[in-house]
Amino acid sequence: MEIVAYSEAETRQEIIDKRLKKAGWKIKDPLMVTEELDIYLGDGMKLDEKPVDKYKGHLFSDYALLADDRTPLAVVEAKKTSVDAEIGKEQARNYAQKIKEKLKIAMPFVFYTNGDEIFFWDTERYPPRKVHGFPSRADLERMKFLREN
Repeated sequence: MEIVAYSEAETRQEIIDKRLKKAGWKIKDPLMVTEELDIYLGDGMKLDEKPVDKYKGHLFSDYALLADDRTPLAVVEAKKTSVDAEIGKEQARNYAQKIKEKLKIAMPFVFYTNGDEIFFWDTERYPPRKVHGFPSRADLERMKFLREN
């Protein structure tokens, strides 16, 4: 059996998108999922200063899974299949933390994956754990409710 090494874009399209769809997430529905969520942090530039890099001060979460009220319930950090999923752990946590601070909402749940392995992390309650798929929106909403109550 031949092992296929996908790029990050291929991993997302061929594996992660399909797993999210299986859990009921509609990837192309902006009311459910935001791909490449732009988390603008500011860049400390003066108003009349031209940016050297148009992405300066921006972070991009691969996916944001949205609640019914369109706030991020979870972030998903994707890596290519040939990379250890753990590489995305702190990156994903950082995205969730920045979203929490920027939007003044509860800390989003964190997922990081290389397509073959998926890890779920409720950073405020439990250490990361390996899971076999993504939860549905209703499941994440329930977990959020339980965490807050």
